[in-house]
Amino acid sequence: MEKKTSKINVPRLILHEASAADYCQSILESGNSEVFWFLTGLAPYRGFSRPFRDHEGSWWWRPKPQFAWPVNYAKPHNQRPILPLGRAVLGHQYPVEASQANSLLHFNVISDLEGYSLSRIAPQKRRAVRKGLRELVISPIDLKNPDEVMEAQIVWNSHVQRTGWNRAFSTRTFADKFAPLSDTAGTTVISAREKASGRLCAWVIARSIEGAIYIDTIASHTDRLAKRPNDTLIFSLLYCAKQSPNIQQANYFLRSSLKPLEDFKRSLGFDSSGIPAYLHIQPAVAFAIRRLATSVWQRLHGDTII
Repeated sequence: MEKKTSKINVPRLILHEASAADYCQSILESGNSEVFWFLTGLAPYRGFSRPFRDHEGSWWWRPKPQFAWPVNYAKPHNQRPILPLGRAVLGHQYPVEASQANSLLHFNVISDLEGYSLSRIAPQKRRAVRKGLRELVISPIDLKNPDEVMEAQIVWNSHVQRTGWNRAFSTRTFADKFAPLSDTAGTTVISAREKASGRLCAWVIARSIEGAIYIDTIASHTDRLAKRPNDTLIFSLLYCAKQSPNIQQANYFLRSSLKPLEDFKRSLGFDSSGIPAYLHIQPAVAFAIRRLATSVWQRLHGDTII
């Protein structure tokens, strides 16, 4: 079996890598970027997830208004951070050693990419990835090419219609949101195309920051799934990331209540059992959440997934 699983032809992808500082500075220099691309369709107001530094110089962002996480979630904090006033009024949460934790944060992670191969994924996915590598072309998207951006928009709108997630964009709006990715440090957009027809089947945005590769957003066309572009894209991305001496981990964001999505992540090697974390909530806010929104309080502590 090991001999068989080693015979795969994964295209070599050059992934852009960045420090947290370079990544965050490039976002701040752009007038239309958030920490993660998909938040631009969901944010309650523009700029709420843009990064900021604490008093020690570490970078943070807000997944929700006035609630902060560190940008680098792969490195435990040795001491309690001090955040600037007005940046995280409700609270913040950050990784710590297990002995200091009061919560778990259920990111989907691969803690060690060394040796990542077909043997690390579910058997049914191995067949899917082999099929995709035979029948698809995996390569970066040229964000300066208007034709490729238009193709990406068509795929995005098809994905939205199928899943009901986020919202469809006009060609102009999509281009405006997609364009800043070319100037964001540590960011690569990878596509999967049918070899025979050249049609774009799917694309994924990846961020490589401080030794971790983050799956930002993936979109696939509803009528072009037969060649398994999603499986092939994520596997190819991780397979190439493990070849970089600077990338040790992978992060596919938070565990959700969508079982098919979570099954997909687990089948590709991700684990969401929980990262030890310290949760700090302002006392008055904590009291209100405990009294009025018990399920939210449990989720913040990692007790349940809603």
